[in-house]
Amino acid sequence: MAEAGPPTELPAEAAALVYREADLLDRRQWRDWLDLYTEDAVFWVPSWADEERTIDDPELELNLIYLVGKGSFEARVLRIESRDSYASLPLPRTMHVVGNLRRTGGTGDAIEIAANVLTLACDTRRGKSVRGGRCEFRLSRTAEGLRIARKKVVLLEEAIDGPIDVYHI
Repeated sequence: MAEAGPPTELPAEAAALVYREADLLDRRQWRDWLDLYTEDAVFWVPSWADEERTIDDPELELNLIYLVGKGSFEARVLRIESRDSYASLPLPRTMHVVGNLRRTGGTGDAIEIAANVLTLACDTRRGKSVRGGRCEFRLSRTAEGLRIARKKVVLLEEAIDGPIDVYHI
């Protein structure tokens, strides 16, 4: 096992994982996307509490998306694949642009990363939409390699126009 570097040093493996996640979402490779997450992973998109801050407690406040545990991710993918999701009809074509990756902390087998993301979604029914935000990742070393244990996406939008799902952001 490699030692963690200083908080500002971003391991290439960690950056590659974040880029791979974006690529798998764009290519609609849902099962491979699931494999990037740990069994107890959390995917959280908080809502804005006011003009300056997002909510603090996903268990007690309103979220845009809050998935806890691999089972909830798998249920989400099942709805996407079965076309049983309003947000997925029709399934838009997406392009994620991830940038400004930086290590923000973590030690040993845990790495914390922040990144900026822009997503273009092209939908035959709704047209084009662009969403931007900041992501916070907690990556954990597992027997299968580095995996995403937590992903928090803070969208810049205060009000969401239309449905959103994991691939929209």
